[in-house]
Amino acid sequence: MNLRIERKHLYAALTLYLLYALLTVYIITSGENNPLNTHLFFAIFNNKLPQLTPLLTVISVDDYGRAFFWIPVALILWYFGGRYRRASVLMVSAFVISLVLGEFMKHVLYEPRPFLVLHITPLIHEQPDSSYPSGHALIVSTGAYSSIVALPWYISLPLTVEALLVSYGRVYVGVHWPLDVVAGWLLGIANVELVLALPWYYDLIHLIMKKLLGWLSYRPEGSPAN
Repeated sequence: MNLRIERKHLYAALTLYLLYALLTVYIITSGENNPLNTHLFFAIFNNKLPQLTPLLTVISVDDYGRAFFWIPVALILWYFGGRYRRASVLMVSAFVISLVLGEFMKHVLYEPRPFLVLHITPLIHEQPDSSYPSGHALIVSTGAYSSIVALPWYISLPLTVEALLVSYGRVYVGVHWPLDVVAGWLLGIANVELVLALPWYYDLIHLIMKKLLGWLSYRPEGSPAN
């Protein structure tokens, strides 16, 4: 197992974690309903496009932007092997960190969702749990940035567009503040950089995935990437 640390990626991760921490301090001290957050929220929520509403409503429901989209993406990438399998392992490695940190943050810091504070009616049903950070934005940004790092542009581009639409949609339907989404993206990208900084962690997740998904393979391990 490779125990070295990739300093460039570690410094990038630490910088992003610092930005996330500063944003969190701002949220704690000013509240989610601060003027900036409220202005940005209503700029999106009050300016709906009828053509986009059905799409954004569907992709913003509780599990779509996470389990129903990104788990199949990771499995398909694993199946095709080569560079696609490496992208899958990077994605899953970062997903694990994002899930743990996201749940931890929601339990240690409660911030009410906008529909509880602004007395609006969201377009979808959502539990009144903590709004910060956006779990959807955290997961989709993790997947999108992993794809940007590890995949050709013609694959990473549509995946990133999906991630941006889901993130925008969570504000559009009224269940997240804009800064929840910004925080989710900061944390998601930081988590991918952390995986890139720790090859041993990547190798560990790869080993676990080989044990669990060894049967799911189109291209054997070690074959050339396309």
